[in-house]
Amino acid sequence: MLIDIIMPQMGESVAEGTILKWLVHEGDYVEKEQPLAEISTDKIDTEIPSPAAGVIKKILYEEGVTLAVQTVIAQIEEGERKGPAKTEIKEQKEEKRPEISEAAAPVDKGEVHERRYSPLVRKLAEEYSVNLSEVKGTGEFGRVTKKDIMGYISSRQAITAPKEEITKEAERETLVPLHPRRKITAERMVLSKQTAAQVTTVFEVDMTQVAKYRELNKEAMKKNGIHLTYLPFIAFATIQALKEHPVLNSSWTDNGILRKNYINIGIAVALEDGLIVPVIKDADKKDLVQLAREIQEIAINARSKRLKPEDVQGGTFTITNYGINGSLLGTPVILQPQAAILGVGAVVKRPVIIDDAIAIRSMVYLSLSFDHRVMDGAQADAFLHKVKDILETWGVSLYEQKKSDLPGGYGGIW
Repeated sequence: MLIDIIMPQMGESVAEGTILKWLVHEGDYVEKEQPLAEISTDKIDTEIPSPAAGVIKKILYEEGVTLAVQTVIAQIEEGERKGPAKTEIKEQKEEKRPEISEAAAPVDKGEVHERRYSPLVRKLAEEYSVNLSEVKGTGEFGRVTKKDIMGYISSRQAITAPKEEITKEAERETLVPLHPRRKITAERMVLSKQTAAQVTTVFEVDMTQVAKYRELNKEAMKKNGIHLTYLPFIAFATIQALKEHPVLNSSWTDNGILRKNYINIGIAVALEDGLIVPVIKDADKKDLVQLAREIQEIAINARSKRLKPEDVQGGTFTITNYGINGSLLGTPVILQPQAAILGVGAVVKRPVIIDDAIAIRSMVYLSLSFDHRVMDGAQADAFLHKVKDILETWGVSLYEQKKSDLPGGYGGIW
């Protein structure tokens, strides 16, 4: 019985996915739940597990191809392992290779090569006027790769140009293929700029009280497996401000402004190949310790590719911490369809004037990019002013409790 392997829909808004890497080959026997391929969507990178045990009969699309969800990408013949072991199957496959080689195959040479050419190779061949039948392939089963065709082009140019001149010309430019996540991020950012009337307002915030509180509690938190950074404090203050200014926790629609009666905070996490925004659900119901723990967990899961589709869905407001890389100030782009995003700069000590005296304080710039269709500047500034007030009066504000649940028993804000 043949079973179709489809491009899964990793979330309600996901319409397509890209095959990053095949983890199996045609003829391989796979167990149920064994990973078959790595795929990428605008939400997450993940693996497609095998729905059953059996043999890979057909792989229908190459790596790098972007397909609509529900597209059949491979087929498995269900059943228990039969016949020769995997090593014997490999030997049989190698024995069959001459059937598609130029020496033994009773078919036209051009037809054999045509089946081996990827879209990128064909594009390069057309651009440089290369007859692909003249290029010797070094890939699997004689497949012509990008390296093969670029090597052929270089050797052809060497006939008419000095070798050192070609080397210098090649060093001037390098084409880096787009990772699917980078391409998706680019499309989403351009769409956001084209959709919303984006404006950014910036406040300077004194984090000295938070810094003192963090210094008192970070060792106790570390014993409980939590690395206490400034981000949970800012997230907590943001949540309190969203409760008082719900217009920031809304979305624009043609029928009106859709206010969300729940607060799901997205935390932007930088990866090597792009950016991903996992979401802390019902963040308004969590205290500082819970926020610190979840922010740490989602960052680890994002970087180890262990996020689930539901982990990146449903965000109502996003925080991006570019200060972790030393940046002082930025103008972040709103993540549609949200109405605003808060950017956090680096917390640095610098001299400031307090009561006409110079003092050394821990300072940070908070930048709020907001959709001017949804709110005016006064509303955005009122929200950011509330965040500032909470952070600057940490430990002496109305949010302080007499007794803390923090490990170590320190007093604080929740």
